[in-house]
Amino acid sequence: MHKIATLLVVLFIAILTVGAACTSSSDTPTPVPTPVQTTVPVITAVQTPQSPDLQPQPTDVIPTQKYVEVQVDKDPIYGTIIVIFRGGKGQYAVTTLTVKATLANGELHIQDLAPEVNKEAEFPGTTGSDRVEVTAFFNDGTSYKIYDGTLALRPRQ
Repeated sequence: MHKIATLLVVLFIAILTVGAACTSSSDTPTPVPTPVQTTVPVITAVQTPQSPDLQPQPTDVIPTQKYVEVQVDKDPIYGTIIVIFRGGKGQYAVTTLTVKATLANGELHIQDLAPEVNKEAEFPGTTGSDRVEVTAFFNDGTSYKIYDGTLALRPRQ
């Protein structure tokens, strides 16, 4: 009787071992997605509207945690417009900045600017007053117009 009980226990353990081997996970590792580095393409579009709108409009009120700023200048000799991203409290939440320059001669230039401190966007300007608008797009889907102003050549002294 003792031998039969021992034989049944050994047989039971063998069945459990075989059953456990059949239910184990496969040895194939789960594929891990490879991270892809994305870059912000530099896109310049030129359009010539009928009558350029050079009147600046009010900018959006930006929450303090998303505050970023740009520096906008016009070269006093050539009239080239330069927009520089200067960063701010919300700089890491910015996905892209779109810069739109409406020139006095009616040309419209649009360019994306990467949200990296001191990154520049450059446009040809005119000797007249040119309008520049900058819109910041954030990773939560919101966007704010952070700059809207006109630039004229400063008289030489």
